[in-house]
Formats: sequence, C-alpha cells, structure tokens
Amino acid sequence: MSLLFLSIDFEDFSHDLGRDLGLWKTRPLRLEALTRAYEAIERFLQAHGGARATFFCTGIIAEQTPGLIARIAAEGHEIACHYHFHDHIDEETPEAFGANLLTALKALRAASGQSVTGFRAPKFRIPQTSPAHYNILAQYVDYDSSFLAAHPHQAKAFAASLATPLKLLPVYAARPAALSPKMRLGGTYMKLFPRAATTRLIASSEAAGLPPHIYLHPYEFLSDGSFTLSRKELAPLGPAKAAYWRVRQAQWHTVGNRSLPQKLSHFAQHHGLGGRLDQNLQTLAF
Repeated sequence: MSLLFLSIDFEDFSHDLGRDLGLWKTRPLRLEALTRAYEAIERFLQAHGGARATFFCTGIIAEQTPGLIARIAAEGHEIACHYHFHDHIDEETPEAFGANLLTALKALRAASGQSVTGFRAPKFRIPQTSPAHYNILAQYVDYDSSFLAAHPHQAKAFAASLATPLKLLPVYAARPAALSPKMRLGGTYMKLFPRAATTRLIASSEAAGLPPHIYLHPYEFLSDGSFTLSRKELAPLGPAKAAYWRVRQAQWHTVGNRSLPQKLSHFAQHHGLGGRLDQNLQTLAF
C-alpha cells in the first residue's frame, strides 16, 4: 500500500470567482478566512502524524498577505506556485504566461524566504497537447503538478517532448467505474462522491503505477461559507445570473464540507501521509 500525498491549492475562492465573473480585476483578500482554513489544515496534519504538505499558493496571496505565506513556510511546509491570479492559462499566450509566472514566483519567494520549485496551474488548465507553455515553465521551476494522467506513460511521453527537462508529477484522472464520469483524485470529486469512489480511484492510481496524490483547497476545510460571494457582491451580474451563482456556490462551500475531514482521515489512517512533494520527487515524478 502506497503512502498518500496531500497538496493544497491555496487560493481565495471569493476573490478568484469574482475575477472569473468580471466583477473585479482584484481586491482585498479574505485573510481571516484563509488563516482559519490554514489552521484547520494544520490541525488535521498534526492529528495524523504531523506530516508536512505542499501548498500551491497564488502570487496575489503572497503579494497581499505575505505574513501568512511566511507562516506556512516557517511551519515546515513547501511553498509552490499556483500562478499569480487564478486565471486560465490555456487562454493565454506563452509569452503572457511567462510574464505572469515570473510575477507570481517573485512574490512567493519574497514572502516565503524559500526557493519556489513547484507549479500547478489553476484548475489544471494549462495546454497538455502542446509543449509551448511547459517549455517556458521548465525555465523557472523544477517540477509541475498540473498534468492529468491515468498512466505514467502519458507523463513520460509528454516530458520527452519538452525542450527543457522538467519533472512531471501527475494527478490521477480516470473513470473509477465503467459508467462513472471522469474524476480527479481530490477536490470536489472527493467531497461530493461517496468514500468508495475515492477508494477506487486510489486503488486504480496505485495499480497504474502512480502514487496516490490528493489535492484539496482551503474552502473545503471550512463549512461556514467564509469564501461565499454575497448577494450584494453578485448583484452587478443581474438577477438571474446572480441567483444562479448564489446557488452554485453551495457546491464548493456547503455540500460535503463537514464530512470531508472524516473521509480524509480514513485515507490518512490507512495509507499514512507522505509529506512535501519537493522532498519526494524521486518517488513521485516522471
């Protein structure tokens, strides 16, 4: 049975959803909610052997709240990059991607006092059929954990196509059963689906030769709606669209949040937690 690795896409959902919806370009982050979410994650880790984890942090968090990034780093966790804003890289040119990546890395390195050697694209949305964006990424970091794969040969073939060597640390994505949707190991899939679905995904990942690696987000460790956009914030969208997004947010902030720690505890107890990604690349990366 393989050790289980846990990483956190450390982002401010409220800020990022508003940006996605065109409500603002940026604004002050919800520092209090981010801090409480981090403390909930840290309590979970301490309750399960004290393993350290990797936090893929957006650069805007490091820019606006450097003290929180410094605290996460000081408590022994890896600070990795989750881009500057939580934007869709597959909609950007390679040149724009490179500029935004450098902005994020500069902010994260300054706040953490660490070298930042890992990257994950927001929503995993970085082109995976063309190497152009990855060739830029390879110039600045040692590994990427954006690549979705059902088998190591997919990651190995893509890595071989890159002009500059870059370690790929895939996240398992497949159908756990014949008629099920394609699922990733973590996030909303783990929260909304029964524990048995994650059990099958972990078993399938191990059988394929990919060490199981679960990714989660700060808002999934809270159940009080701290990252929810209010009616007032959504009002500029118009009544229909605002009502839709008020309801839709339950998917991330309400449904299954209370039961997530129990689910995660089950897998942590059965597998054990493997620690920071940067300290396990020999086992995890291709």
